[in-house]
Amino acid sequence: MEQLAGQVAVVTGAGSGIGRGIAAALAAAGSHVMAADIDLAAARETVAQLDGTAVEAVAAECDVTDRDAVEALAGKAWAHFGHVDIAVNNAGVFPPLRRAVSIDERDARWILEVNLMGAWYGCSAFGRRFTEQGTPAHILNTGSEHSLGVPHTGAAFYTASKHALLGLSDALRRELPDFIGVSILCPGMVATNLGSSARHRPDRFGGPESKARPASTGLDPADIGRAAAEGIRRGDFYIVTHPPVREIVAERAAEILAAFDAQAPRYQGDEAIDTRAFLATSRTPAEGRS
Repeated sequence: MEQLAGQVAVVTGAGSGIGRGIAAALAAAGSHVMAADIDLAAARETVAQLDGTAVEAVAAECDVTDRDAVEALAGKAWAHFGHVDIAVNNAGVFPPLRRAVSIDERDARWILEVNLMGAWYGCSAFGRRFTEQGTPAHILNTGSEHSLGVPHTGAAFYTASKHALLGLSDALRRELPDFIGVSILCPGMVATNLGSSARHRPDRFGGPESKARPASTGLDPADIGRAAAEGIRRGDFYIVTHPPVREIVAERAAEILAAFDAQAPRYQGDEAIDTRAFLATSRTPAEGRS
């Protein structure tokens, strides 16, 4: 998607942090924006910050753990703008820190429902409509450095949700028509209020937590937003932002390859058990995007 000007983007989790940064970057590039968040007041604040740009920005309320609400969000966007070209599944939550063996099951389900299922609801709602629309479109899922091999001790389910989102995105880019691009944004430490996301935890997952937690440190969400917008424009699958993460990725790859060298080295005739030969793949990563 070489041209962002004149496109319409829907961004979930746009009330703060990376979501707000992505909404701002897309608006700066000329895209109209529907900023959605479980906190409507925060979404409206994002829209207010976009006043003065040459694009239209609209706020919407959406709890991404409710599939009907995500479908309604897509319907509202098409009804308002007439078309949608970019879907950003950014809404995410971070749990109170607990060891994996001790985490509250409701917290575990809340993390997976927002970070994975919520993104899938968005991929489904917008991906189907993009396919029917038949014009160039793009889906961006907000993953994390944890998608790439950084295990967050004390946040095993957060790590797992971001691993799973990479797998979902990787399969999705092979299943969708060629005119629909897919990206996964994998930032490291960013200065956001993600640690306080339990303030909006629905009752069925344990209810809101009133205790405010300090904002995290790291890169400016505006910089992450600009990287995301540029990645969409270029058609990148992986959008990365933090150079030190490269070393962690290399360490994980080296460990995996060493395990294969020691336990399952290649041998003549092993093509008979090559999984790729049995998987229907509509496109390979090397083909790139436009």
